[in-house]
Amino acid sequence: MGMLDRYKKKNGFIQLLTLIETSGKQKQEQFLNLIGQESKSWEMGIRKYMFSIDRILGWDVQYRAEIFSRVQPLTLSTVLHDMNPEQVEKMLSCMSISDKRKIVGMIGERNPTPAEKITCVLKMISEVRGFSLGGIIKLEKADPEMAIPENVEELLNQQHLNGPTSAEVMDKTIEETKETLNFDGPKHNSPAAGRHNSEEIDFLKKKVNQLMSENNSLKHDLNIFRNKLEQIKKIA
Repeated sequence: MGMLDRYKKKNGFIQLLTLIETSGKQKQEQFLNLIGQESKSWEMGIRKYMFSIDRILGWDVQYRAEIFSRVQPLTLSTVLHDMNPEQVEKMLSCMSISDKRKIVGMIGERNPTPAEKITCVLKMISEVRGFSLGGIIKLEKADPEMAIPENVEELLNQQHLNGPTSAEVMDKTIEETKETLNFDGPKHNSPAAGRHNSEEIDFLKKKVNQLMSENNSLKHDLNIFRNKLEQIKKIA
C-alpha cells in the first residue's frame, strides 16, 4: 500500500495538504519527496496549493484584515518578529490603531526563539487554512490560483495516469538524441563501417520522429487538462 492510497478518496488531498503545510521545512521536503516517488502530479499539486506567509501577505487588504482580526495577538507578534519592514507594514496596515499599537508593543517586549517563531508561523497557516475551509475566506476571490477544485483527487490521479508532466522528460530525451546524431566519434572509411553508421543514423532519426510525435501528443493532452481545470475553476 502506497503512502497516497489513503488520501485518494474525496477530501483526502486537503487532509494531506494540511498535514504537510503545517510541518517544518525538513519534514515538508521529506513528505514531498516520498509523494513524488509515487506520483509527480500529486507532489506538484501539493506544492502548488500550499499556503505561505508571503502568499497570504500578497492578498488584498480586506482579506488580510479578516485574517489578522481572528489570529491571536501573540501569534501575530511572533510571526512579525524580525520580518522585513515591508512585510510588517502589510500586516499592520490593515489593523486598527489600537490593535497596531498592541502588536508593536508585543514585538518590542518579546524575543521569541527560532522554534517559537516557526511554531507561530505554522499555527497561522493552519488557521488560515481553517478560515478557507470554513468559508470565512473565499479563495476564489482572495486568490483564485489557490482555490482547490472539488474533484482535485480525480484530476491528479488522471494526470498521474496520463503522465502529462513527462512531456518535459520527453523534450530532454529528444534533445539528447539529436545531439547523438551530431556526434564527432571516430571516422571509419571502410564500406562496412559506413553502412553501419548510416543504418544507425537512420534508426536514430526514426526514433527522434517517434519521440517528437509522442511528445506533441502529450502536450496536446496537457493543454486539454489545463483547459478543463480552468473551466472547473470558473464554475467553482
